[in-house]
Amino acid sequence: MLRKIFASVLVVMALAFAPCCSDSDSVSEASPVYMGTYSDDGEAAYLLTDTVRIYNRYPLNFSCSVLSAGVYYNYHFFSKNGSPYYRNSGGYEADVFGGQSPIAANIYRFVRDNY
Repeated sequence: MLRKIFASVLVVMALAFAPCCSDSDSVSEASPVYMGTYSDDGEAAYLLTDTVRIYNRYPLNFSCSVLSAGVYYNYHFFSKNGSPYYRNSGGYEADVFGGQSPIAANIYRFVRDNY
């Protein structure tokens, strides 16, 4: 009898504290986040946050998908010679902060700061 009462109290406490412990503003929800505009075609690029997959935190190594004008681009971020690099399915590979792709730099910063 005492076990049933104790179990019931635990269940009620768990239900009472569940809303305060849930993260309703979680970044991993499926929401596109604006990352900038591609300079070659002027199309807006949106990071699909539910596609972010982190393989390593230091050095940061992850993959994700970006949607632009109905086309999905896969990005992979990795370390090369101590610097962050990216490669995408559009055939580009470069240093993230080399100035060639502000979108890649924005994606990297967003993931680094929010995941």
